[in-house]
Amino acid sequence: MRSPFRSLLSALTPAVPTGLFAAAVAVWCIAVPAASPAHAEEHPKQAPKAAAPAKPGAKQSKAKVMLGSPMTKVRFSEPAYPLTDDGTYRSFMDKVLDEYGRRCVRQEQFGWEVAKDDQERLDFIFQGTMANYGRMGYLLGEIHPKSVADSETIVFLGDRDKERYLLVWTPLESSVLFMLCDTTDKDGKTAPKK
Repeated sequence: MRSPFRSLLSALTPAVPTGLFAAAVAVWCIAVPAASPAHAEEHPKQAPKAAAPAKPGAKQSKAKVMLGSPMTKVRFSEPAYPLTDDGTYRSFMDKVLDEYGRRCVRQEQFGWEVAKDDQERLDFIFQGTMANYGRMGYLLGEIHPKSVADSETIVFLGDRDKERYLLVWTPLESSVLFMLCDTTDKDGKTAPKK
């Protein structure tokens, strides 16, 4: 598989630990069925001319996209598809946070469809979104949890206003997955004051 973040890795860190890519792909396949919003952008074929026109009051369904994260109040560089979780994303993030004495209390996950060879767009989505986190006052730090063995998965902790968020970027074959989690201490306390 290609490394969509390869051009970013040298700027972020000299070496990223190897990891749980197979699990991330499994998470994506299980949590995002074929009819999910991530695949709903495909354009339907034209209906035959003999087909009856749609009712004037009927709404046409279009895949829902989000301009940003409602939880962190940060805008994405490009609208993303909100993804649902069957518990797999939460389990993955809790496993990562367990190494840091934290747990996930709220979560969001988003996806973008990206062509295999579209490194420029992938860079735009990743770099633009992360730059927006910086502009909104988040202090970001890349972490290297032992539970993430996939070298292409990039994990950050982002702190702002007594809140600590986990941000996980996972490139897949023709898409990129962005998981976010509001965290708290394992014993229920919020993030320490700065």
